[in-house]
Amino acid sequence: MTAPRTIVIGAGIVGVMTAQALAARGEKVLVIDRAARPAELCSHANAGILAVGHASAWAGPGAVASILRALVGREPGVRITRLFDPRLIAWGLMFLRNCPASAHRRNTAKLQRLSTYSRKLLPDIAAQLNLSGQVRLDGGLYLFHDQAQFRSHAASLGGHGDTDIEVLDREALLARDPALASVSETLAGGFLSPADAVGDCRQFACDVAARLATGPDVEFRFEAEVTGFTRHSRRVSGVRIGDETVPVGQLILATGAETAALTRPLGFRPLIYPVKGYSGTWPILKPEAMPKYPFVDETALMAVAHYGGRLRVTALAEFAGFDRSLPAQRTNMLQDYVQRAFAGAVDLEKAEFWTGLRPSTASGAPFLGRVRGFDNLWINAGHGSLGWTTSAGSAALIAQMATGQTPELTSVSSRARWLIPI
Repeated sequence: MTAPRTIVIGAGIVGVMTAQALAARGEKVLVIDRAARPAELCSHANAGILAVGHASAWAGPGAVASILRALVGREPGVRITRLFDPRLIAWGLMFLRNCPASAHRRNTAKLQRLSTYSRKLLPDIAAQLNLSGQVRLDGGLYLFHDQAQFRSHAASLGGHGDTDIEVLDREALLARDPALASVSETLAGGFLSPADAVGDCRQFACDVAARLATGPDVEFRFEAEVTGFTRHSRRVSGVRIGDETVPVGQLILATGAETAALTRPLGFRPLIYPVKGYSGTWPILKPEAMPKYPFVDETALMAVAHYGGRLRVTALAEFAGFDRSLPAQRTNMLQDYVQRAFAGAVDLEKAEFWTGLRPSTASGAPFLGRVRGFDNLWINAGHGSLGWTTSAGSAALIAQMATGQTPELTSVSSRARWLIPI
């Protein structure tokens, strides 16, 4: 029988980075995923922005009004299409518990600390794997087309650790990045977050996996459906894949929105809701017309980035359960935005559209830690829209704990009765 190894279930960016962090600490690792290759779900075509400057909990004093507007179709960035989904109702009630200002400050501090830690780790990891050229570390912008919205955000800005966010008016933005002229007609101002970075999340995950697979410590098994577990006392002793049972040393779940279905036989169901997002990707015809910085259009609620000769735009937070359809109404919204902002700079006829499910906790922070009642079961899931941003840090913390080390950072996880959180 094969000696027990540390098993990571899930080969998205979080799972791949978890494997990297474990291997860096001398662990033998097996990564299992039901897809044919890495990063086929939430990591596949997201914005690619490591949005340290956007690391803020959604649940907060203003969120209730936002949800109410969404219910009547008056919130441009949010759609609720499965209002009576029992999991959404449970998630929503927990979300409301996290909306008071004190809870928002606490949850936002967790996200900011985790994002900042992760951002500090990533350049060294990329350099070690000879992948430094895949991530641009120049910063990112947050743009506003509404003057009152800009002033309100500028007045409330603060508490972003050492990210040193800079407030810029319209003229300063255009001086910093002249290519923003294409979106400047109604531009009111924005912020520059120098800690932000950008890169193709899927490509990075695939390349990290390829590097790891050439070494002796990490094996990947794709197209492998986990059908259950065996348990002995306080340990998960095996992972069942079809008729095979693979022995387990440590088990780490990096399974995003799919986690609850997987863990139900083990006696707990993490409250992670699949918040649906959409993206479009266009070939770039005029590289000189592309903005230097990735940006989040806070008024239109679009995230915009470019890499590998392609423009990527993402939008919407839709509560639609596990629906992965691509309605024309949603893709037209992306196409219209790009036509207004980048007409002539990209090939509008060759757009590729995608939808993915952001695995979101009600508090905003991911679930990181050991599952109560088990000595060898860990969870690294629920990163929402910040999976790429927080992947290196979350992976390092879980690897530190699973190998008996003291974590370099604590108090960054969502809390739950079934979890001993980091």
